[in-house]
Amino acid sequence: EEEPSGASEAATSYATASWLSLATFSWINPLITKGYRAALGAQDVPQVAPSDTAEAAYALFVSNWPAAPAPGSKAGHPVITALLRSFWPQFLLTAALGVAHLSVMYIGPSLVDRFVQFVRRGGDMTDGLRLVGILLAGKAAETLASHHYEFQGQKLGMRIHAALLAVVYRKSLRLSTGARRAHGAGTIVNYMEVDAEEVSNVTHELHNLWLMPLQIAVALALLYTHLGPSVLTAVAAIAVVTVVVALANRRNMEYQFKFLGKRDERMKAITELLNYMRVIKLQAWEETFGSKISELREAELGWLAKSMYFMCANTIVLWSGPLAMTVLVFGTCVLTGVKLDAGKVFTATAFFRMLDGPMQSFPEAIAAVTQATVSLGRLDRYLLDAELADTTVEHVLDTDTGPDRVVVEVHDGMFAWDVRGKKESAKEEEENDDSEGEEDERIVEEAPVLETVLKGINMKVRKGELAAVVGMVGSGKSSLLSCIMGEMDKVSGKVRVCGSTAYVAQTAWIQNGTIQENILFGQPVDAERYKEVTRSCCLQKDLEMMEFGDQTEIGERGINLSGGQKQRIQLARAVYQNCDVYLLDDVFSAVDAHTGSYIFKECLRGMLKGKTILLVTHQVDFLHNVDNIFVMKDGMIAQSGKFDELLEAGSGFSALVAAHDSSMELVEHNRQVEKTEHSQPAVVRIPSLRSRSIGKGEKVIVAPEIEAATSKIIQEEERESGQVSWRVYKLYMTEAWGWWGVVGIFGLSLVWQASDMASDYWLSYETSGVIPFNPSLFIGVYVAIAGVSMVLQVIKTFLETVMGLQTAQIFFRKMFDSILHAPMSFFDTTPSGRILSRVSII
Repeated sequence: EEEPSGASEAATSYATASWLSLATFSWINPLITKGYRAALGAQDVPQVAPSDTAEAAYALFVSNWPAAPAPGSKAGHPVITALLRSFWPQFLLTAALGVAHLSVMYIGPSLVDRFVQFVRRGGDMTDGLRLVGILLAGKAAETLASHHYEFQGQKLGMRIHAALLAVVYRKSLRLSTGARRAHGAGTIVNYMEVDAEEVSNVTHELHNLWLMPLQIAVALALLYTHLGPSVLTAVAAIAVVTVVVALANRRNMEYQFKFLGKRDERMKAITELLNYMRVIKLQAWEETFGSKISELREAELGWLAKSMYFMCANTIVLWSGPLAMTVLVFGTCVLTGVKLDAGKVFTATAFFRMLDGPMQSFPEAIAAVTQATVSLGRLDRYLLDAELADTTVEHVLDTDTGPDRVVVEVHDGMFAWDVRGKKESAKEEEENDDSEGEEDERIVEEAPVLETVLKGINMKVRKGELAAVVGMVGSGKSSLLSCIMGEMDKVSGKVRVCGSTAYVAQTAWIQNGTIQENILFGQPVDAERYKEVTRSCCLQKDLEMMEFGDQTEIGERGINLSGGQKQRIQLARAVYQNCDVYLLDDVFSAVDAHTGSYIFKECLRGMLKGKTILLVTHQVDFLHNVDNIFVMKDGMIAQSGKFDELLEAGSGFSALVAAHDSSMELVEHNRQVEKTEHSQPAVVRIPSLRSRSIGKGEKVIVAPEIEAATSKIIQEEERESGQVSWRVYKLYMTEAWGWWGVVGIFGLSLVWQASDMASDYWLSYETSGVIPFNPSLFIGVYVAIAGVSMVLQVIKTFLETVMGLQTAQIFFRKMFDSILHAPMSFFDTTPSGRILSRVSII
């Protein structure tokens, strides 16, 4: 796995720390001290232990993937099965720490009554010190158990996240053609940015689903020892709350499916927008495409709002639960004549306060588990979708060096493209309307829909041969290379390839990095071979003209390279790999005739001499010097043989050569016309508006240039260091409703908190003995205070939800508007992934 630039080589001290250091977290002290003195950088952070690396997590996950489900089949839930099989020891460890935390957290509340009695009656100092010692030990154990529970949960989540990211990326490389259409780049970004994150975040929330009810049960049992059967009313209240939350959660899960589906649609549209941004800006289509994406965002926000409102209702019910239970229990005590004194009231209040945590955190646990369940379903569908079959092509090690050995062979081959993605897109809207409650049951996509493209393919290419594939546009030339690579669905026949394979596509693919990094592609540097590769691919003069040579950085779009340069770099990458078989798809299409002739002579017939080459080309001029020619027509090999043989045979190949000669004559005629036109008197240069305005001292806006003395084009990602600034908080709080909204919600929160504290004050006042205890007055005032607190809670939670939704939408609009109207230089110097990661999480 690739380490961050400048990352520390030192291993984490966690792997070698003593048990005492692990228990007290003192192993992290040196790093905290360094961070206190100066901002931490990547070079300061030690490497994780080998067992915690992404590579180890991925290998463990794959080894535990269920054997039964095959890609493209219907199955259960393989992702959660593989996660449980892989990380069950860590799940058990966090569960044990959760139980340990639960076992000691009630020591403090249980001692409250004894402390009150000790203070009232007086007693031996030894008894008081013993109580203090027990309380101190209990709190220390509770703190350690709580922090280790959180730490191990986050560590487990980190490993799950790393495994899911790796397996999602690996799957993206194996998807079939139809599955690749169904899961576009934006959707896959969502799987990695959203779904993997949701699943990893649920690690300790999952335990809370059973720890919190257990915590509530223990608290009620202890309350029963103090207040008797009156506690049963709290049990009834909890039952009602559970039913309400379960019903709301079921509906919320449906909304989550819809919401994430709409987000996938929006991400797909934004991905297409970024891919074709140059065309969109040239045609001034920003507003048109922006309005379409805004419509998708509005639909997404509608489902998100419904989900958030149900979560808001859950929060209100669960936050109000402890207060409602307090009213019911104390009211029942008053009505049944249970004597309430200060010790019992304070103890009961402490236990009810202990219920605040699980009752108030339960919405978060439910929301996290709901979102993780939805994400698991989406990941199941994705990871079970159809892959490229490993059996499509029979790969054989090239151990035979004989000249007559057949290296590439296709026998009675019939191949088809999976067009399922195209056919499904036409029905997508209808399916979205009809499958609101059924989407969670559809684990995988429908069966592939095959469209036969190649049929009756029979061909043999021997070791060391240079074979050409020619034909009219749309005859199946590129598809022939795809079937040899296993990229197409094999309907029937046999495909066999001996040795390693390198492929050069018709459209150049360039990665973000230097020219050297693009050519090496992860291989170690062999100076002599590297020099020979750049020479044979006609790159040396280009590199000499560049200020930084092969260390020149090129963005993912290759803005500082011509089409021919990108094609030659792509060819050089394949040549440097030193493979046995080369599949070249029209590599001369982007280069001029002179450069093409040089590459054919020095590279294909020079450096690659002895390699097996299958060349798709429209350049008839090179066909005299190839060993074999395959003529494609209507998805079939119509003719095969050498140039002279095919020319004598006539038919399709002769027509192809004649068409090429006619086109070359037309090109030559156009050149002569251009020469005649250029012989006219020179055109007088008229200063442009830009040059004239500069002379007048007017302000001119130009695209940002590459910084001097550096080869970097891609801008470094900006990151804030230190604390979150007040400006960020202010921006978030005031964006939707301004300062009046902040003051209103803040004031409402203060009043709600005051009403919540007033209930505790009223309890202590009534049981203090200062005034005679009046049960009717006590319960009446307490119910009034509780009612006010609940109403304020409802209003506050609803307003916070609405403000959060509006703020998110405003941020998205501003961010998307900035992206849409950014200059083209921004897209040339900013990776698409960086933009997609921003728009996928808001």
